[in-house]
Amino acid sequence: MPSPMHWIAPSEKDTHTVALEKRLLDAADQFRANSGLKSQEYSAPVLGLIFLRFAEVRFAAQRA
Repeated sequence: MPSPMHWIAPSEKDTHTVALEKRLLDAADQFRANSGLKSQEYSAPVLGLIFLRFAEVRFAAQRA
């Protein structure tokens, strides 16, 4: 039986990761504000990115 899933972000972040996250969030804000797209039109790519983050966390946990 698989162990329960825990979605926990790493507790420590380096300055490069923080800077990258800020750039990505700023880009997402610009995309939402200036694209003219409805939320239904950009939700699929965003949900895909969320899934990739989830998969990365699970992979890292299994690798450890």
